[in-house]
Amino acid sequence: MASLDVPPGWAQGRGAYGGFVVASLIREIEKVVADPARKVRSVTAELPGPLLPGSAEVTVEVLRAGNSVSTVRAQLAQGGEIKSHVVAVLAAARPGAGPVAWQELVHPEVPSWKTIEPTAIPGGPEFAQHFEYRIVEGVPGSGPSAPARTVGWVRQRAPGGPRDAGYIAAMVDAWWPATMVRLDRPRPMATIAFTLDVIAGVDGLDPEAPLIYRGTVPVLADGYFLETRELWGEDGRLVALNQQTFVVIA
Repeated sequence: MASLDVPPGWAQGRGAYGGFVVASLIREIEKVVADPARKVRSVTAELPGPLLPGSAEVTVEVLRAGNSVSTVRAQLAQGGEIKSHVVAVLAAARPGAGPVAWQELVHPEVPSWKTIEPTAIPGGPEFAQHFEYRIVEGVPGSGPSAPARTVGWVRQRAPGGPRDAGYIAAMVDAWWPATMVRLDRPRPMATIAFTLDVIAGVDGLDPEAPLIYRGTVPVLADGYFLETRELWGEDGRLVALNQQTFVVIA
């Protein structure tokens, strides 16, 4: 069991935003696996409760470690309650699969990030202070006639630290849900399920350059919605894909 110190300043509503939570557990999993050849390929997570500033306990369990694939579970507890649960698949590259590869998603057509001024998010969550947003499309509060889609450039205000799978999980969760574009007023909402697939990663990208973000919400019903999120590199690579299930709280 390991201890996690949850600092103030990262809240989204009552607890820390999901990117902080998932990233923290991914990094604890990578410590246990301790094999650089086995990269995080897929992550699934549930976030049943808010993680508050202070101390929390992390438990990591290796479900199976094969010749090239490790499946590992981690959970985060605070105050005697499970706050989040992650299962990650870490796997080495398979050389024989090299020629069999494709990527059919279309890269977002966006202006250079250098031509767009950073935008402050009025009334945004506390954690947003740590990120810089350059909006191309999808301003919150645009109204019900706007598509539930948002596109832009995002980066940390203070680049530094490891640019690993945890970093990617944090970055893909830094943007606001595209549902907020169609709403005429803010509504509290929270992630209850989270999946992440790391595709090309960020190795070799300029650490000072932001990533391109695109989020779409194809369906909302009964107070729940599914969002698909994409992160792209400045060089055109697909960094990662993410799907989240949200609940609209009120």
